[in-house]
Parts: sequence; C-alpha cells; structure tokens
Amino acid sequence: MSLDESIVPAATIDALWDELVSTALLGTDRRDPPSIDGPVADLAADLARSSPPDRMLAQVAACVAVRRAGFTPGPARPPLAAPPADERPIIVPAAADRWRHITVSWPVLEDEWTLASIQNGWRVAPELVPAMLRRHRRDPVRRARVLVAAGPVADWLVELLPDHAGARPLDDVSSEEVAELPTLPIPPDLARLIGSPGAESGRVLAASIKAGELGPAHRAVLVNLVARVLPASLPDLARLLGAVDPLSPGHGLTFVLADLATTRARMLDELRPC
Repeated sequence: MSLDESIVPAATIDALWDELVSTALLGTDRRDPPSIDGPVADLAADLARSSPPDRMLAQVAACVAVRRAGFTPGPARPPLAAPPADERPIIVPAAADRWRHITVSWPVLEDEWTLASIQNGWRVAPELVPAMLRRHRRDPVRRARVLVAAGPVADWLVELLPDHAGARPLDDVSSEEVAELPTLPIPPDLARLIGSPGAESGRVLAASIKAGELGPAHRAVLVNLVARVLPASLPDLARLLGAVDPLSPGHGLTFVLADLATTRARMLDELRPC
C-alpha cells in the first residue's frame, strides 16, 4: 500500500508525526505543539481548543486521520473457492439450537442427534461445523460422524483451517461404528424397560423412585435408560415422571429424568425425516 501524496506529502506527515511524538514525550507544559499549515492545519483548526493540550489533541487526531485516509488498498485477493455442493437440506434452526443445548446439558444425546441427522437426510448447519470438529478432535468415531453429517463443507473447512483437523486418523474407523449408537451401561433389571411402552416404564420408574428403591446413586444408569428407551415411549414416560408429587423425596430425580425424556422427544421431532 502507498500514501497518496497528491493531498499531503508523506514526508510532511511523517515530520509532523515525529514532532507530535516529541511534544507528547516532553509534555505541552514544556513544549508547545508544532505550528502547522496547509490541509492538516485546516483539519485541526478549532477555535474552541485554545490551550496547548487541546491543540495537541486536535493535531494528533488530524494527523492520524490523514495517515489512515492517505493509504490506498492493495490488490484484491482472489475469492475463496466455495465447498462442493451438498443437496441435503440444512437442519432447522431449532435443531441447531438443540445441539448447543444437549452438548451442555445432556451430552448423552449427542450421538443420537448426529445419527438422526444423517439417517433422516439432513446436513448440519454450517455454523455448527467448526465447533463440532473441535469438540471431537480426539475422538475418531464421533469425528467421522461429524464429517458425514456436515458433508463437503467439513473437508473444505479443514483444508482452509488445518487446526480443525483431527488429532487421530480415521483409517481404523469402520462404517458400522459410525452408524451405530454406542452401548450404554444399563443393569439387566432396568434394561428390560427399554422396549416397554412409556406407560409401563414410566409407572415402574416413578413407583421405584418414590419408594426409594431407585435414588441419586442410580442417576447415571437411569439417564442411560431414558437415552435408549423406544422413542415412541418418551411422551408417556416424561408425563408420568413429571407427575410425581413435588413433595416426594424422589421428585428431584424424576424431574431430571422427565426433562431428559422431553428433550430427547423434541430433538427427534426436530430431526424427523425431511
């Protein structure tokens, strides 16, 4: 870039700037601001600024304005090549917001969120791709899912910004691992409820929690259970768990599980086949 000297010579501006720096170092009580003329003097002229410090500030502002305005832009850079086309529709905004929510509150649902996006014909919203790549930089299976769900834009982003590349290669990741939900630890006596209707599983869980048979120590496996029950059972399950008396000792746990069931049901509805 170069300074346009048709208005103010570069040497004049540089010399004025050096004088202003010297005056600033010494202080206006020991040295008056430099006397200037020409366009810069017109720009800095302000009868209301009569004291040396005020004149100094006006001259600095004028000098900075001229230095910045005097530069012309350099040659234009070639535009970035767009990523290859992806014909799949982008997930709805509610589904994008849901991903942000579950990664903070219910990460147990993220695998299903990504797989539902893929299996139901959606592609991830581009604004989520950088965060998803960074989140699973060290997890090859989940990263492979992100690459499928995001499509060509993910490879394009990694090529453009190599720091989004994974820390581990994907060579050993099988298509079966990518396509299947990971197994969650659930005790056999609870696992039998996975295929049960929501009315039955909700009744059993609510009664067991109210009776103290299931409590905070079982929270992790109960969360796993709700994350794997049949999707069709989620509304009844959420309703029955949410109906537990607030004065019941187990209300806190049932409230949490009802929230998970509701969140999962809404997540799957937002990602239903397009």
